[in-house]
Amino acid sequence: MKRKNFIQTALAFLAGAAVAAVVAYILLSQPSATFSQTVATKPEVAASESRTPDYAAIFPSWNVDSQSLHELVAFVSDCTDKSSSGYLNPADRIAVFDMDGTILCERAPVYLDYCLTMYRVLDDEAYSATPEERSAMQQIRDHAYAYGETFDPEGLTKNDIVASAFAGMTPEEFRAYAANFAATVNAVGFEGMTYGQSFFKPMLEVIHYLKDNDFDVWMVSACEREVVRALVTRFDIPLDHIIGTDVPYEASGKGDKAADDYNMSRDETILLGGPLDEVECGKSGKPAAIAREIGKRPVLAFGNSSGDYSMLNYAEGNPNHTGMGIFVVCDDTVREYGSDKKAAEFMEEVEKQGWTPFSMANDWKTIYGEDVKKTELPGSEEQLPDAA
Repeated sequence: MKRKNFIQTALAFLAGAAVAAVVAYILLSQPSATFSQTVATKPEVAASESRTPDYAAIFPSWNVDSQSLHELVAFVSDCTDKSSSGYLNPADRIAVFDMDGTILCERAPVYLDYCLTMYRVLDDEAYSATPEERSAMQQIRDHAYAYGETFDPEGLTKNDIVASAFAGMTPEEFRAYAANFAATVNAVGFEGMTYGQSFFKPMLEVIHYLKDNDFDVWMVSACEREVVRALVTRFDIPLDHIIGTDVPYEASGKGDKAADDYNMSRDETILLGGPLDEVECGKSGKPAAIAREIGKRPVLAFGNSSGDYSMLNYAEGNPNHTGMGIFVVCDDTVREYGSDKKAAEFMEEVEKQGWTPFSMANDWKTIYGEDVKKTELPGSEEQLPDAA
C-alpha cells in the first residue's frame, strides 16, 4: 500500500512539473518582449525625467529662461544619459573652473590674494611688516582703491610680499589665516558682504549641479594654491583638486641646505617658503598644469578672461568627447563693477571661438544676494595719479 501511494505521489509530482515547464516555456518564448520593454521603459522614463531639472529649485539665482544655462543642462544631460552616444563614464566627466572673476568677485577692489596681502601688511597688528613691504603695499592699495586695478610698484611686487609676509607658516596655518580673513573682513566696494561671501551664487549652483551629476570638479587658478584651498574646500572640492601658483614648501629644519642634501626628522613639519613660483598658472600654462596634475583632458571649462582662453579651447578640443567652454562675462554695471567696453570685447571673442557666454546682467537673477549692495571704491573720488 505504501509503495502504491508513493508511486501515485511521484506521478502527480511529475505531472505538475511538466505543466510548470510548459507554462514557463510559453512565458519565456512569447511574452518576453513585453516584459523586457516594461523593465527598460520605466528606468528610461525616470532617467529622462531626472535629466530635466527643476530649474527654480536647483538654480534659484538664475533667470530660468537663460539660454546659456539650458545649453549647459543639455550638455550635462547628454553626458549622463546611458542611452546617448554622448554618454561619459563619471571618471571622464572632468570640469575645470578658474576662480577670480569666474566664481569669485575679482573687483573688491582687486584679486583676492592682493586684498589678503594688503590686509596682512597694512592692517594686521600681529605682523611686523618691513618698511619696504609697507611702502609697496600702500602704493598697491592706493591704486586699487582709486582705479579698481592691480599695480606692482618698482622693487617689491605682490608676489614678493606674499612669500615674505607668510613665510614660516605651515600650510594649515596659512589656510586658517586666509579663511579667517575671508570670514571677517568686509569686501571693499560692497556693502553687506565679506570676502568669503563674495562668491557668485549662480556659479556655486552650477558647481553643485555638476557634482550631483558625478562630474569631477577642479579649480585651476593663477592665484596662490593655498589661498584657493582656503576658500573653496567648503564647497566640497578636495585639497588635491586645486591647481594654482605655488608657494614653495620646505622642511622646517632644512635651513639653507638644498632639499636633496637634507632629510627631515619625524618631529619636523613642512613650512611655506619663498620666493613664489614664477611660472604662474595662466594662459597656455593652464592646460599644461591640467595635463600634469589631472592627466586627463576636461570636457567642461569655465573662465572669464584672456588668461582662460587656452583652458576653454583645451576642453572644446577634447578629441574623445565634444567639449564645452563657458565664458563668464562681467557686463553688470549695477550690481558688479562691470565694463561695457571689456564685455563687448569678450563677447566678440566668445562668438569668434564658439564658446557659451554666461552674462551676469542677463542670465543671473542675483549675484551675491539681494542684501548685498555695490558702493563706490574708497579712492574713486580722488582719482589718484596713474601709478603705472
